Amino acid sequence: MNIYTANRLTASSKTAIKRKMSQSTGHTPHKHPASFGPVPWSTWTQLAFYVVLFLLCLLTFHGITDNYLFNDDFSWLSAARYGMNPANLLTYRVVNFFRPLINLSFFVMERVAPANIRFNATLNLALHFINTILVFHLLTALLKKRQTAMAAAVLFAVTSLHTGAVFWISARTTLLSTLFVLASLTVAASGGKETPARTAAAVVLFIMALAAKETAIAGLPLVLLIYLLDRHKREVPGIAKRTVIAFEVVAIAYLVIRKAVMGGFVQANWGPGAHAVRNLAGGFLYQFYPWPFFSLFYVPATRIPEPVHPIIPEVLVVPLILVLLLIGARTKRLRTFALSIGWTLLALLPASPFRYRFFSTVSITQNRYYYLSSVGSVCMIAVLLSVLWSGRSRIRTVTCTVLFLILCIGYIHRVDRLEKKWAEFTGMYREVVTVVTRETRRHGASTIAMENPLLAFPYMREALSLVQPTWKVVEITGGRDEAMWWRPCLYISYMQNQMRFEMLE
Repeated sequence: MNIYTANRLTASSKTAIKRKMSQSTGHTPHKHPASFGPVPWSTWTQLAFYVVLFLLCLLTFHGITDNYLFNDDFSWLSAARYGMNPANLLTYRVVNFFRPLINLSFFVMERVAPANIRFNATLNLALHFINTILVFHLLTALLKKRQTAMAAAVLFAVTSLHTGAVFWISARTTLLSTLFVLASLTVAASGGKETPARTAAAVVLFIMALAAKETAIAGLPLVLLIYLLDRHKREVPGIAKRTVIAFEVVAIAYLVIRKAVMGGFVQANWGPGAHAVRNLAGGFLYQFYPWPFFSLFYVPATRIPEPVHPIIPEVLVVPLILVLLLIGARTKRLRTFALSIGWTLLALLPASPFRYRFFSTVSITQNRYYYLSSVGSVCMIAVLLSVLWSGRSRIRTVTCTVLFLILCIGYIHRVDRLEKKWAEFTGMYREVVTVVTRETRRHGASTIAMENPLLAFPYMREALSLVQPTWKVVEITGGRDEAMWWRPCLYISYMQNQMRFEMLE
């Protein structure tokens, strides 16, 4: 027997041994692992991972519990305390939106803990944690790669892409609607035999998402995307055709009901146009901007002023998507890449008519529109890392680990800086409301005449109503002479960024 024959026998023996081991264990060995290294999984492992996600959410967003209210927060809390009641709870419109489930949440919160800002902020943090868990389970069902889903969930927990959704109490609309969208898709794509009960559960969760915020309509194109990408697979598809049809029926019914309640879909700052396409591109580009690296190594690059050109730099999204699809095709993971790219774009679709340049950091609250969309972008990043991890090269493994750590640390560092900036904004409101409250009580006034307030007038009025509902707040423009008509009152004017108080008897 020559050496060549012996090597062939040895190779055949090794193959037979591997096949026998795979038959006894039920696992098929992969020549090229498509994900991070294997992780033994049990109930305790899953609970431990939940704890890790909770600690990461807490580490990243712990500062929000010390912040004050901002803009629409005053409207929601005031409306929940004085305007809503069991009879009008589901139809009451705050800031001109139809969001019955959010009405219910604020109504209950005001009964349980009136004007407890820390409690409201903690609820936002809890909702973000629950969403992070749902991201893990949904991506596990869609990717069939638990380790990649774990990496994506970690990135979702700490990313700075959607800080406004967690910082802002009013953005509970985004958190709660996303929770029910993710839950509905998780139920629909959980695998196993499709049953009417499972379809019904997914549909009910989708209805609850729409009752929280209108942008949850993105659940329809997302469920259609998952269905289309999986319908040619030979194994049992994760989402049945009847589930897609049920989502379509619910979406149409919702649009009809919303039109009947609100009377239209177009507002001054919201409507169709070429800006919607630009916002899709800009929002996508924003989520793949290298924030963590700039946050750690070149902080000035983390500020993007509103671009002046009508399509640049958003046009760069075209080569970016083409490069990603090329990588997906070369690595034989085109379906996963298409899922990630499609999710990122389709989840942005309902928010794209907003008349604001998405590729910008001018507003902190604006990035709340990326909350649901960022599930796709963090999935894409995790899949790219898994591509780098694949193989047996120690250099690639170390590089992948270092990159992942830089992403996490960089995101957390940027969130911390954004939270401090957010604290300055809310601190301004806290200071003004505190000073006005103190002076009103000191003068024993029950009527307040305000001229050119630093805060938008409706917010000041509602802010003071949370302190003392019997105070009457009026806005004037004619100076002290007009304020005299409201005597006795406390006249408040603003000159050179200073508040002046005068009691008019």
